[in-house]
Amino acid sequence: MGYLDDGDRRQLEEKALFVRLETLRLTRIAGAGHYSGTFSAAELLATLYYHELRLDPANPKWPDRDRFILSKGHAAIGLYPILAELGYFDASELETYTRLGSAFGDHPDMRKVRGIDFSSGSLGHGLSIGVGMALGGRVQSKDFRVFVMVGDAELNEGQIWEAAMSAGHFKLESL
Repeated sequence: MGYLDDGDRRQLEEKALFVRLETLRLTRIAGAGHYSGTFSAAELLATLYYHELRLDPANPKWPDRDRFILSKGHAAIGLYPILAELGYFDASELETYTRLGSAFGDHPDMRKVRGIDFSSGSLGHGLSIGVGMALGGRVQSKDFRVFVMVGDAELNEGQIWEAAMSAGHFKLESL
């Protein structure tokens, strides 16, 4: 990860605030929402998307892009505004959040939302998917990195620990 100067740090703080404000706005549209888990992830999402991830919103399936797996999918309410601001889709589409027929549900759907690399829902699967993506990148001689955000409740799932042991066993430095 690159060094952050004071200007970068202030910009990321503003982006984290943007995530929180948009989360509150979307929660109001839906009449409910998982805002606390999103609030705890705001700085991480801001840092990843505005400073660290190698992405191309004009080409969301770019084979050499970094991958991000939001295993705690209920925090998608904070990710959607970032993707809109980066240009993956028009921000006005967020007005349909959780409405019947909307692409934007409580959990991200990679078949419906540009910029999503994994459709999450059931807790505990994200790290295993990340291990698979990192192994796939190694086999294809790609240098993309895979980032996985898990929630605290997922740490009770055995699959998380099996994935962590597999990542160590395979020495997945890109994960």
